[in-house]
Amino acid sequence: MRYEKYLAAVLHNWPSKVLALAFALMLMVFFNLTRLEQRIINVPLAVSLNDEMALSTQLPRTVRIVLKGERDTIYGIREDDISAYLELSGIKSEGAYRIPIKLEKRGNALSADPLEIAAEPLEIAVGLEKKAIKTVPVTPSFKGFLEPGYELSSFDIQPPEIVISGPAGLIARTSDVSTDIIELNGKRSDFSIQVRIMKKDPLITLEGKDTIAFSAKIKKSMQAQTIENIRIAVKNLPSGLTVSEPLLSGVARVAAAEGIALPTQDSGFLYVDAQGIKKPGVYTLPVKAENLPGIVIDTFEPQEVQLAIESLGVAGGVSAGGQGNSGQNSQKP
Repeated sequence: MRYEKYLAAVLHNWPSKVLALAFALMLMVFFNLTRLEQRIINVPLAVSLNDEMALSTQLPRTVRIVLKGERDTIYGIREDDISAYLELSGIKSEGAYRIPIKLEKRGNALSADPLEIAAEPLEIAVGLEKKAIKTVPVTPSFKGFLEPGYELSSFDIQPPEIVISGPAGLIARTSDVSTDIIELNGKRSDFSIQVRIMKKDPLITLEGKDTIAFSAKIKKSMQAQTIENIRIAVKNLPSGLTVSEPLLSGVARVAAAEGIALPTQDSGFLYVDAQGIKKPGVYTLPVKAENLPGIVIDTFEPQEVQLAIESLGVAGGVSAGGQGNSGQNSQKP
């Protein structure tokens, strides 16, 4: 009898009691929610691709992750306790896709409770294109100027070419890759450095190392000049013999470092060696150039000349051009 009275009291006006209990539960949940704090962190965005496809749109490097929970809980979570990634390995057709960002908890995030995790945005637009691979040359990028009076004579890049990969259309348009800035300001001697390779587009991937070895050879600047009407000297002509006038003249292209005087027309740096001549006659001899310190003789003309040699005191000599008294033949000593 007592049990029936108790049950009747409990069930009396039960709809109102159920509403009151539900309201109380809602108040408790709301109270708990108001106790939760929010924290925003940025984590790297990883991408999983298959070997056939490449990204044709640039993706953000990081994504915003919203953490909700008790203060001590969410601030005990580090950025590397949450990983964010796009799963694209199953896609093998070109096109544009909207891919949800997947999140994975690690470390302190596994034991955190209560904890709510959400990515902002929830999904990302992704473009995919067939992957292409290509070998391209490496081009150096220079900045500044060498010390006055010096010039870059040559340089070497190792390796001179690298392999790149990426979306087929972009790879087809890429003819080379460049290095990071190589500073030349104030340099006056040879140098070697390691230089990073710069990609022209972030969608390009460097297959292998991302640095090259650069070496440069620096020399003093050269002043160049063409000298005409150069007197061709005759050396080692035996005594008792002489050369009929007029002598031939030549032309030479010469170069020298700054501050070194160039040879003159009459300095005799072009010459013929008459040491082997023993008697009068017409001789064809090669023209030679003196080795002058600090001076480079690039080219000169003529390469050979004809000399008419006669005894001292003989009149009516033969000209240096090879014409003169009849009966004399051109010969080499």
